[in-house]
Amino acid sequence: MFPRSLSPFSTLRGFLRMQTPRSGGIAPESPVFRFALGRGACLPQAWHMLQISDPDPASLRPLLRAADLPDPARLAWFFDLDGTLIDLAPRPDAVTCPPGLSALLDRLRDRSEGALAIITGRQRRFAEDLLGVEGLTILGLHGAERPGLIPHRPSDIVAGRLRRFAEDTPGVIFEDKGAALALHYRLAPAAKPRVEALMREGLVQSGAGFQLRPGHMVVELCPATAGKGKALARLMREPPFAGRIPFAAGDDLTDEAMFSEVNPRGGLSLRIGSAGPDCLASFGLPGPAAFRSLLQQVAG
Repeated sequence: MFPRSLSPFSTLRGFLRMQTPRSGGIAPESPVFRFALGRGACLPQAWHMLQISDPDPASLRPLLRAADLPDPARLAWFFDLDGTLIDLAPRPDAVTCPPGLSALLDRLRDRSEGALAIITGRQRRFAEDLLGVEGLTILGLHGAERPGLIPHRPSDIVAGRLRRFAEDTPGVIFEDKGAALALHYRLAPAAKPRVEALMREGLVQSGAGFQLRPGHMVVELCPATAGKGKALARLMREPPFAGRIPFAAGDDLTDEAMFSEVNPRGGLSLRIGSAGPDCLASFGLPGPAAFRSLLQQVAG
């Protein structure tokens, strides 16, 4: 719980968690850094992650005021998709778009004059069809797939081996994303060592143009150009994102690269769901429902 000195936040259930500063740490000019200093909670050699466990929109409103967040119109928004905007599902093809999410993103995009991007591990077309927001900036395959650029895919031999492994291993799901291949083991956690070993073999066979990206209960073989941090940095050099304060939200290991780009720029980073001791996010929320409530507050 919060210390007694933070009594204005008595309606919020949460905690301040000490972390060691890292290269992606919070910049001194960040609103979150100023907020922590103002409350006497942040030391010069450490920063804190503010974790809110109450998804009630009424609880989020005082947090937004106290944290001195910038006007949403001054922000550049960067969101992950699965586990951040939408709820996770047992199978990749079982996710759905929550009611009202498309309209919410449309309002937020308009309010920020187009400075809103979805950076997802999904194929770009899948995210476009799921969200159905016309003109929304969407980068697929962790940023490797963007308008006018579709990277090369791994060999059919590698894809065939991964597919057969999934067919022969109950609970393991093979996902063909075109230029990326993934094995999900959410339903078969005991298969993790075999999944990782097979993906390492696939990387060797695929050559220098690819990399492995571990995620939450998934390992992906994707283009070497993929990386959400690199994608965010590139967008921040282009209109309408350039010159704005970045805000990044994600739930997985691959989203940490966005946080490491956002924090030194004086922006805000938000981890959705559980976070380990090495998480770089400046604050967190318990799940997609709470994040959608937060966006409702700022989008109006």
